[in-house]
This record gives sequence, structure tokens and C-alpha cells, in this order.
Amino acid sequence: MYFSFKHDDWEWIEVEQKVDLKAELAHQSHMSSKWLETLEKNKQDVIGNFTGVEGEEALWGRLTYDQSMESKKDTKTFSFFLTKDTLLTSQLNQNLFSVESREEMEQKLNVSANATQAFIVLINTVLHKFLEQIDQFEYRLRELIWGIKENNNLDLLERIAQSRHELIIWNNLVIPLVEIQFTLKETFDDKILQTPEYSRLRTRLDRIRMLIKEYSQEVEALTDMENLVSNQRGNEIIKTLTVITTIFTPAAVFGAIWGMNFKSIPEFEWAHGYAFALTVILTTTFSLFFYLKKKGWMGEILKTKSNKSMFR
Repeated sequence: MYFSFKHDDWEWIEVEQKVDLKAELAHQSHMSSKWLETLEKNKQDVIGNFTGVEGEEALWGRLTYDQSMESKKDTKTFSFFLTKDTLLTSQLNQNLFSVESREEMEQKLNVSANATQAFIVLINTVLHKFLEQIDQFEYRLRELIWGIKENNNLDLLERIAQSRHELIIWNNLVIPLVEIQFTLKETFDDKILQTPEYSRLRTRLDRIRMLIKEYSQEVEALTDMENLVSNQRGNEIIKTLTVITTIFTPAAVFGAIWGMNFKSIPEFEWAHGYAFALTVILTTTFSLFFYLKKKGWMGEILKTKSNKSMFR
């Protein structure tokens, strides 16, 4: 055991080893054995509750409270078992929370009337950590929004895809916390939950879900813009290659004709054959060029690149 918080009417015990955890559960609710069984079978987020006996309601599960956006395996989860007067947790590293968050959590634990309220304080601390990390995502997203105007390339598309993936991860992390909110209301008496901390829990969940939704819409808009810019630039490239190929077609045709090794070609004997061939090639090339330009088929390919435009 390496952490405990004892109040007059309740206690929070953090245990390090599963053996110690079983020992602590020996005098707890008869549902504690089912909790251990559930945790042994499930390594990911899982939530369960018991409401069969009045006064012995219990809530248990496993929650992810820290997740790397780069590696699936770089994750931190903690197990919990909650009754009205006891909160047991396992594998919870409080050092992953900021100093300010830990100090605030301790202050709120001192005024918590029961273990359920203490657990809500803990969940609010996890949500606070998530919100701090989402603020960092917001900064990166802002840079990405301006990056699509300044430099549209494959690296930018990769960053947009990473942002979409990160938002999916955040949504996946928040869903179990939303379930916790509803399960708390399902398991325990409403009087226990009529506290500022439970109201703050609901507000923070609404806030974080709103941020994820709004940022998802922004990333979707960035994806659409990236597709628009890429398609436009791709069309311009194809148009440019088509125009260049068309303009130089006469030179290629005449070059192919006069490059044949037939002795019967009369132009080979002309004294001014080279000048004649060059004149014909240049005349047809420029004539075709001005024809395409008059028809408006040259598009924007003759204009220089502008730093203020996304398409050029």
C-alpha cells in the first residue's frame, strides 16, 4: 500500500500489488470478488456496478487516464472499487497529474462527505488533465489551419490525418467517463450526487465533448479544403502538361518526318531546307500557342506563383 486518505466517515486506499488488493477487499462488499474477476478478464476500460442490496451499492472498473497519441502501448490505466464509504484504487500514479491539480484534489477530498464524492473529485482531476492536453491540441490545430494556406504539401496532409486520429482517440477516452457519470447516477442515491463536484463533472464532460465535436468539424473542413486545393493544383498541372504537349506537337511531327532516312525526301537537297524547316516549326508552334490563348484554354499556367493564394 503506498497511498491512503482517511476521513471521519470514509477512506480512499491505493494499493500497489494485487495481493494487497485482495486483502483489502476481504472485508468489503461481497461484490468485490466479482470486481477482481472482471479486472482479470479485461485489460481495457470496463465498468460494472451492483445495486442488489440497499446500502451495499458498489461501482467498479478500470479507466484509462493517460494515453500517448503516438503509441497504443504507451497508456496508463487504474482500477477502482467504490462503495459509499470506501474507495479502492490500484495502479494510479498521481504524479502524472500536475502539482496544481493534486493540491486542488487534496483540498476537495478534505471536504468530501463520502467516498462517492471523493471518486467524483478524482474523475474531475482526470478530466482536467484531458482538458489541458486538448488545449495543446488546439494550438497545433491553429498552426495547421494557417499551414494549409502557407504550404500545401504531403506533410500537411499527414498532419491533418494525425489530427483526425488524435480526436478519435480523445473521443474514445471520454466515452468511458461519460458512462461513469451515468453509472454513478444509476448506482447511488441522488442525495449523494447533489454536490457541486458532480455538477462540475457533468459540465466538464459537456465541455470536453463540445471541444472534440467542434475540433472534429474544423479538421473535416481542413480535409475538404486540402482536397479542393490539391484537386485544383492537380488540374492545373494536368492542364499545363496538356498545353505544353499540344504546343510542341508540330515540332515533334515535323521533326519525325524530316528525321526519316529516305533518300527520296526532296527537302534533303534544298539549300535552304534547314531554314525552311525551322520556319515551319516555329510558325506552327506559335500559331497553335496564340490559338490556345485566344480560346482561353491556357488557364492560369502563365501567371507567377502568389504567396497570398492557395492555388498558385
